Amino acid sequence: MSIVDSAFWITVFAIFLFFVAYTLASFGLLGISLVEVTLTKIERGEGFRPPPRLRRPGITMIAPVYNMEPLVVASVGSFLAVDYEPLELVVVDDGSADGTAAALITAFDLIELPVGDRLSIPTAPITALYVSRTDPRLRVVVKENGGRSDAINAGLNIARQELVALVDGDTLLEADSLQRIGEVFAVEPDDTVAVGGLIRVANGALIEGNTVVEPRVARSALEATQTAEYLRGFLGGRVAWARLRCLLIISGAFGVFRRDLLRAAGGLSKETLGEDMEIVLRLYRELRPTKRRMRIAYAPDANAWTEVPADLAALRTQRIRWQAGLIDNVRMHRGMLFRPRYGAVGMFALPFAVVFELLGPLLQVAGYGILIAMLALHLISWWAFAAFLVVTVLIGQLQTIGAMLTEEVGFHRYRHRDLVLLGCWSLVELFWYGPLHATWRAQAIWLALRRRRPGWGSIPRGVAFGTAKDEELVSAPLTR
Repeated sequence: MSIVDSAFWITVFAIFLFFVAYTLASFGLLGISLVEVTLTKIERGEGFRPPPRLRRPGITMIAPVYNMEPLVVASVGSFLAVDYEPLELVVVDDGSADGTAAALITAFDLIELPVGDRLSIPTAPITALYVSRTDPRLRVVVKENGGRSDAINAGLNIARQELVALVDGDTLLEADSLQRIGEVFAVEPDDTVAVGGLIRVANGALIEGNTVVEPRVARSALEATQTAEYLRGFLGGRVAWARLRCLLIISGAFGVFRRDLLRAAGGLSKETLGEDMEIVLRLYRELRPTKRRMRIAYAPDANAWTEVPADLAALRTQRIRWQAGLIDNVRMHRGMLFRPRYGAVGMFALPFAVVFELLGPLLQVAGYGILIAMLALHLISWWAFAAFLVVTVLIGQLQTIGAMLTEEVGFHRYRHRDLVLLGCWSLVELFWYGPLHATWRAQAIWLALRRRRPGWGSIPRGVAFGTAKDEELVSAPLTR
């Protein structure tokens, strides 16, 4: 056997081992998530609502916005309508070129306050600070453009409450979402550092007055497939990672942190495109060696709704950026790999991310190419090729069904017809979405090797939310 033949079959064997290991790990995480959600449902019973409490920790909601003039007033109104007390809302206009700030000044009767110079985290210059006369809970920061991380850090400097909730400017929060986050903090108040919420896909949902009245799944293949992907990722993965005390990421669209720890850590990093994952890893790195019981938790019943890309170009930009952020974070925190002092994060979760999320796309793309080559060279029969496809589709379908089962057992938010639609689209996901996704992520790795940075990207906002007319679509940064 030649060296080329040996390399070829070694690669085939490595891809096979990767496929088996990833499948077993995915089903293991799904099982943990399903058990965790089921036990919580049994403990709480049907129709659980957060109980009234005499005192809750105050929360400052920080919402960075950029060029959101048509949507910003409605978005801010929806944030102020969240049922939580005490609540403060800090909206940070990150150097918008349109009338975002003017729209807020008019709608909420803002008056200017002195900015002051005792800001603990350096940011791009703040040009104005306002407070609302109609609702004193609202403060608006206007600053020079510095990016999303810089805008959040500016809001963190202004925040006055014990906890800070980081949200995207166009996220729709359910009324009791912060209360449900607070319940998770209350379980282990001394050890809980941050809590993430469940990000659901708003595309296709029935939305009235910036409130999701009825969750629905969009009919288009791209949006429905992303809905299934979000269910697998959030309900089939993050519930389990949080249970194992090694959750690596809290979505930038909705997460709550202790304000003192965020400030002590220096705020969000501007050195990575994956700042939401980086701050979680930094908290683990700084706290886990001395605070063994610290946890980054997850509240799967605290719902936030976000709009996902509805076209391939925007989705491609988003996924390349996500992968670039992962590469940044592994590089910045590689010292945590296989270090027992960081617990399950260093020994399990971070190696999992490196093998399956960072390097996995390369093996996926190689696997697609090798499979086609073997078929073309008659190294495998059509029957073997068909059998492989059937097994792969079945495994993917079982993962989607597991996530939908977790959704049904724990929350029962979707109609049966929506679940059937998700199941149908997942049957063909392997043949188009999987190869595209793997190719985009491999492209991000190629860009990193060439020391090139992908752009941030933007998509039209307001289509799924039904709040903007066609001529008023807003180009806003893609959410994570």
